[in-house]
Amino acid sequence: MTKTVTDVICPFCGTLCDDLEVVVSDDGKELHEVYNACAIGAEKFLHSQAKDRITRPRMRQEDGSWKEISYDEAAEYTARMLTDAKKPLMYGWSSTNCEAQAVGSEIGEAVGAVMDNTATVCHGTSLIAVQDIGIPSCTLGEVKNRADRILFWGCNPAHAHPRHMSRYSIFPRGFFTGKGHTGRKMIVVDPRPTDTASVADVHLQIEQGRDYELLNALRVAFKGEQLPDVVAGIPKAKIYEVAETLKSGRFAIIFFGMGVTQSLGKNHNIDEAIAVTRDLNEYT
Repeated sequence: MTKTVTDVICPFCGTLCDDLEVVVSDDGKELHEVYNACAIGAEKFLHSQAKDRITRPRMRQEDGSWKEISYDEAAEYTARMLTDAKKPLMYGWSSTNCEAQAVGSEIGEAVGAVMDNTATVCHGTSLIAVQDIGIPSCTLGEVKNRADRILFWGCNPAHAHPRHMSRYSIFPRGFFTGKGHTGRKMIVVDPRPTDTASVADVHLQIEQGRDYELLNALRVAFKGEQLPDVVAGIPKAKIYEVAETLKSGRFAIIFFGMGVTQSLGKNHNIDEAIAVTRDLNEYT
């Protein structure tokens, strides 16, 4: 016999879908099915009991094979390795709870380690920018209910966050967005023709690493000032057109991804994206 648990929150991404249904055994020890989740979210649940999941420490042997060892042996080996190291690097942490991170930081201090986490190759640059100049932001609920101008910059939610567009940003009908996607304008800035770009009203196929220039050009276009004929591979007429589209909306939102945070300019790209949002608030 099984039972269904409803209103489950998916832990995979920031979309935090809260309408999942999970079928488990009566004793709650086995997970059988996951409904309403995207492919990535479903796998996040199902992988927890995958037959090939590693559940015990293993040590590589001289012949290259792996041998299962006890937690005490693993802890002893790791402690010895850290104390013998001249400059250990402790990296990761982003899928670890806060208490474990705190203890890990104490260990790092004790052994003189360099501490790093996955934000350095993800959204660490975003936080630097926010600390520099702040951020005008909102909730995904506000996007669903209010936003009629959606700009995806350097991201591909169709693959990375599969339910993002269907639950919040493009297709849902909100309190002030009763027409759903027909009442919204969708703009994608990406050097590649992605699946997200294929459903956009406008795809600006920017030159790789030229995000800062195009963001700055939008700020110029908002004010109606002169632009060069081409900026970052985009004709100036198209930049003026996008600027007017954004200004003519009631509520504009910029979603950005690692195509901006990890390209040339890094946190300065986000500085400029935040400035673009602030400039837009002068008009809409």
